[in-house]
Amino acid sequence: MSIERQAISALKWATAAKLVVQATSWAGTLVVVRLLSPEDYGLMAKVSVVCAIAGAIAELGLGAAVVRWVDIARDDLRKIYGVSLVFSGVLTAAVVAASPWLAQLFREPRLAWPIAIASLQIVIGAVSIIPSSLATRDLAFRGLARVEMAAGIVSIAATLVLALFGAGVWALVLGTLLGAITRSAGLLTVGESVWPMFSLRGIGEHLKFGLTLVSNRVSYFLVTQSDVIIGSAFLTTTEIGQYSVALQLATLPMAKVMGTINQIALPAVARQQDDPERVRQGVLKSIGLLALAGFPALWGISAVAPELVHVLFGEKWLPAVPALTILPLIVPLRMVCSILFTASLAMGNRQLDLRNTIATFILLPGGFFVGAHWGMIGLCVAWLVSVPLAYAVSVPAVLRFIGIRPMGLAAECAPPAIAAAAMYAGVAALRVLMNTRPSFISLGVLVVAGGVIYCAVIALISRRHLLSIRSFVRSLLARRAPGAA
Repeated sequence: MSIERQAISALKWATAAKLVVQATSWAGTLVVVRLLSPEDYGLMAKVSVVCAIAGAIAELGLGAAVVRWVDIARDDLRKIYGVSLVFSGVLTAAVVAASPWLAQLFREPRLAWPIAIASLQIVIGAVSIIPSSLATRDLAFRGLARVEMAAGIVSIAATLVLALFGAGVWALVLGTLLGAITRSAGLLTVGESVWPMFSLRGIGEHLKFGLTLVSNRVSYFLVTQSDVIIGSAFLTTTEIGQYSVALQLATLPMAKVMGTINQIALPAVARQQDDPERVRQGVLKSIGLLALAGFPALWGISAVAPELVHVLFGEKWLPAVPALTILPLIVPLRMVCSILFTASLAMGNRQLDLRNTIATFILLPGGFFVGAHWGMIGLCVAWLVSVPLAYAVSVPAVLRFIGIRPMGLAAECAPPAIAAAAMYAGVAALRVLMNTRPSFISLGVLVVAGGVIYCAVIALISRRHLLSIRSFVRSLLARRAPGAA
């Protein structure tokens, strides 16, 4: 089977898993959000900052190193596994020991135990790093999809039950932890079994690749989590909760869709890195498809933010409306650039990834610090200013490395952006005529009207994009003929 067909097959399973998990997750989350308070979500946002940064350090980039080398030796796998287990265990213990100090850093004494318990997911994740990475490398997503579905369902079910019993922030902490346990147990069951070997001999190149990557990833997590870190000095825990829920909803398509696409793109591009033209065409096609779906989805969330928050979350979450209006506007750009940097990394250029990390490390926290002085809205606006400035520094070099002309990138992104802008304007105008309607009726009408406007404009200005999505859907739905290679 060709790499393209393998990638499409992998995308089918990964997409199916995400759809099932997200349908279940959001059905439960809508109930959980109404049961818990913004303050509970504010506490969990701070716990997540610690776990995200510590988890990125603990992984050491070794999962990506396994994916990057197609012909890695068995003994090297065992040694990588051993290093990962030891380092993750040590780091987990360090976070547990430091949890009281971390709670003081956030000026929230209630955080000590949630941080300590949540940090256990670091070592739990390390247990399954090898079967997960091998399945990703081989684009064997059928088993991964089943595991992800089971873990997602267990996580949201546990969170919902605990929230119903009044567990507060512990519902979020323990639900996440049980999901991590389920995922690792499932991967160990369905994945390839490898016993750890506790030695560093012979894996220097893998460690070098991983350490270069992990330094970039840790910096990235420090930057992207710095909004909560910096915001905590200016905003209340309740405001951080409102902001974090709005950010979670605004970045949900990026977190889920881009996680899947990048997970598939890294091994797929790595296998094609000797054919730059093939990579270039594949990246442009992926960007076109992503822009076609990403711009209307994200700008649509922004356009209907007041109705969406009122219908889904209830009146106590209405202060989050301004954040949900602002934050989705920048996400399509982040999604497009994520594909570019993943392709560049898969082709072996770690320096460009580092350049992007340095630019964002300087610009985003600086923007958050300035913006946080104007409260939650200022923190949101900082994303709109800092992200384009950071990408202006790094993206041109990435485009040159991959061989993509700026005009070629613009040709893929501009038509969906123009159509989405027309959709946004149409929704805003229609809202004025419906200001006395109940929120759930307004939401339905605005979503349908926005979809119609977007499809009409994109059909008018770029039929090529519509033909591209039709071809892609047919590829997803096509069954492989018996005996096909």
